Amino acid sequence: MEGTTSDMPLAVDMDGTLILSDMSKISITKVLIRKPWLIPKVLIKEISGKRAQWKRLLAEKLVFDPADLEYHETFLEWITGEFARGRKLILATASDRIVAEQVAAHVGLFSDVMASDRDFNLRGLQKADALVARYGLKKFAYAGNSHHDIDVWKHCGQVIVVNPEKGLLDKVGDSVDFIFE
Repeated sequence: MEGTTSDMPLAVDMDGTLILSDMSKISITKVLIRKPWLIPKVLIKEISGKRAQWKRLLAEKLVFDPADLEYHETFLEWITGEFARGRKLILATASDRIVAEQVAAHVGLFSDVMASDRDFNLRGLQKADALVARYGLKKFAYAGNSHHDIDVWKHCGQVIVVNPEKGLLDKVGDSVDFIFE
């Protein structure tokens, strides 16, 4: 049936949703343990509100295999079915684009990647604004797991909660269309 919510492009968050970890934490652990002299630079960027810049700095130095990440298998199976049906899938993440594109290529389901870059941290309201600008208000679905995703869900046409943080379901209430715990 054309025009239903299941035909809307589906934007999928990465950290905690598609994967059961956080690439910023992985980047910090893998890069800063090997290159501790970068710690002051990362801290200065975080304190000065330049999170996107330290994410890029670490992403440029991170070596990882996306196959080694732990994926939310039930959700991944579901979006694989949605992809097979012809639904457009977008990886929309606050992780840096360098990392997000590697994960998207590994998964092989996403037609597009929207991610943070050196200048822009795609999280919360910034992510909502970017998705609305691209697809229109209430014209996209969004799958996320975090309190930061509430701003996006307020602007989307289909709310999908995956691996919810503590207390999140109480905050989003009856607006949820699908839950993958």
